[in-house]
Amino acid sequence: MYDYVIAAIQRFGPFTDQHLLMVKDRLQHIYLNKDEYLVKEGQICRTFYFVNSGALRHYLVNDDGTESTLNLWVENEWAFEYKSFVTQQASLAMIQAAEHTELFALSALDFHELVKASDSFFRMGKIFEQAVQNQDFQHNRLNPDEKYELLLSTKPRLLQKFPLKHIASYLGITPETLSRIRKKISS
Repeated sequence: MYDYVIAAIQRFGPFTDQHLLMVKDRLQHIYLNKDEYLVKEGQICRTFYFVNSGALRHYLVNDDGTESTLNLWVENEWAFEYKSFVTQQASLAMIQAAEHTELFALSALDFHELVKASDSFFRMGKIFEQAVQNQDFQHNRLNPDEKYELLLSTKPRLLQKFPLKHIASYLGITPETLSRIRKKISS
C-alpha cells in the first residue's frame, strides 16, 4: 500500500528504514470519490498529498463564472494548494477528485516534526520545488502547439484521465484550438 509513496520519498535522497517508518507513521490514508473536494475555496491548505491512485484537478472559478484549470495531478505526484499552503491564507482555488482517488496526506506540522527529528527530511522540502516546477502550462512562453507537445512528452497520462476541456484550460487555450492541434498531430 505504501510502495509508491515510499518510492517517491526516496527520490529526494537516501532514507534509512527508521526514517521511512517515521514518515509512514505520520501519513494519513484518504479516499475521495469522484467530484469530492480535497480543498475548497476559503479553506487553508495545511497538508500536502501524494496521489497513490486516481486524479485531481486544481482550479479557480473566475469572476465571470468560468473555470481556469491551474494544475492536473495523477498517480505518483505530490499535490497541494501551493499559495494557501505557503501563506497559510484562505485558498482562492479548489482541488477536486476527477475520479475515485486514493491519497496519502502529510500535514505541515508532521513534516516540520520530521525535519526536527533528522536533517534527512529537509530534502523532502523538494516537494515544494516540484510543485512550483509543475505549475500550469498557461504561464510558459510556448505557443499552443508547443504546449501540447510538452504535455505529450511530460504528462501524457493526463489525456487518459481528464476531459479535453480541462486539458485545454490547463494549457491556457480554447477547446477548439486543442482540437485543431490534436487533429494536425494525428494527420
